[in-house]
Amino acid sequence: MADMLPECFIQKILSSLSFDEAARMSILSKTWLQAWSTLPDLEFNVKFCKGDIKILDTIMERYGNGKIPIEKFDLSELLGDSHEVFPLIDKWLNIALQNGVNNLVLNYKSYPVPILTILAAKSLRKLILKSCTLLPISLSGGVVKHNSLRKLSLSYVKLHENMLQTLLNSCPLIVSFIFEYCSDLETIELVNLQKIKSVSLKVLKIRFSGSIWEIDAPNLVSFEYTGNQIPELQIVRESKQLKHSKIILHRLDNINADWFCKLRKFLSNSTSWSQVSLYFYECAEIKMKDLQQHHRVATPEVDILDVNILWQNHEYPSFVDALVWSCQPRRLNLQLTREMVTVFIDRLMHMKNSIQSTSHGSNPWYSQLKEVKVHKFDRKKEIWYPVEHKLGERATMNLDRYYILLDW
Repeated sequence: MADMLPECFIQKILSSLSFDEAARMSILSKTWLQAWSTLPDLEFNVKFCKGDIKILDTIMERYGNGKIPIEKFDLSELLGDSHEVFPLIDKWLNIALQNGVNNLVLNYKSYPVPILTILAAKSLRKLILKSCTLLPISLSGGVVKHNSLRKLSLSYVKLHENMLQTLLNSCPLIVSFIFEYCSDLETIELVNLQKIKSVSLKVLKIRFSGSIWEIDAPNLVSFEYTGNQIPELQIVRESKQLKHSKIILHRLDNINADWFCKLRKFLSNSTSWSQVSLYFYECAEIKMKDLQQHHRVATPEVDILDVNILWQNHEYPSFVDALVWSCQPRRLNLQLTREMVTVFIDRLMHMKNSIQSTSHGSNPWYSQLKEVKVHKFDRKKEIWYPVEHKLGERATMNLDRYYILLDW
C-alpha cells in the first residue's frame, strides 16, 4: 500500500521526520528509498566527528553529481566549532546554491560566511545566519544586488555597522528582517527597502558604552544596560510590549547628590523598570537639600532594586534617603555588611513611622511609603522567612541576605 503513494507525497511525509527517522523509513521499498534519496529539504545537525562529517559529505556529493534540486539547506553544529571543517562547509554550501536552494540556514559557530557567493545565487528567498562571522573582506568586492531575497535573519552574528548596511543595500526587496543578539553596532538604519513589512527588534542589550543613545523601538520586549556610568539615553517611544527592563551600574568612585539626581532622571525615561542593580564602592554623606531642589521629574518606579555595598566602616542614613528619593522600589534586595543592613532597615522603619505621626499639614518627600516588610535568608534551611526587626537591632552575621518589600 505504501508504494501506491506518489513520490511527492512520500517526500512530504519524510520531510516532516528527522533525518534518522526518514532514513529508517527508506527501507520500506525502492520507491521510499528513491524519495528519501531526493528529498529537497536537507536539515543536518552535525557533531564534530569524522563519521557524521563523512556521511554528510557523501550525501552532498550525491546531490551535486546528480544535480538533485535542493529547496532548503539547514546546517547546524552540536558540539563546538572546528576550523578544520570550514572548507567542507564551503563545498556543501556551493552545492546547495548551485542546486537552486531558496531557504538557507547556517548555524555554525565562527564560520566565516562567504556572503558575496550567497548573494550571487538568484534562487535564494530566505537567509538565516546564526553564530557565524561576517568578515570585512567578505564585502570588500563591492555591492551585489540580490533582488530575490525576501527574508533575512541574523542572530549572534559578528559584524559591524558598515557590513550590515552594505548587506541591506544589496537586498532592496527584503520583506522581513530579524536581528538578534548581534554586537558591535551603534546604528541600524533601514533605508531604500521598498518592500519591508516586518522588522523585529525585540531584545536590546547595551554594555559599557559611553555613547549617547536614542532608542525608537516600539516593539521592544527586553532591554538591558550594563556599565559604570549612568548612560545618556532617551527612549523616544516606550514599547507597550516591554516586559523586562534592567540596568546594572558598577560605581567605582565617590557618589554624591548630583549622581542620584542623574539616576532619577535616567530612570524616569521609562514608566517602570523591572530591575535595577547597583554596586557601590565608596560613598560620602549626601546633602538631601541638594536633592530636594530637583522635583521636576516624577519619582520613577522600580520592581526590584538590588543594592550591593562594598565599602567598610561607614554608615550613612542619608545614603538610604537618597536612594529611595531617586526611585520607588517595590522590593529591595540587600547584599550588605551587618552595619549597613541595620542602617537600611532602621531608616526605612523611621520613614514609615514618621509618616504615621506627621500632621496632615506637612508631607515629607517620602510620604507615600505605607509599609515595610523585612525578610531574611536562612542559610542552613535555605529558605526566606519574615523577621520582626527592632530599631537598632544588628544583623546576626556579616553579609546576611535580606529583602524588603515596600508598599508605596
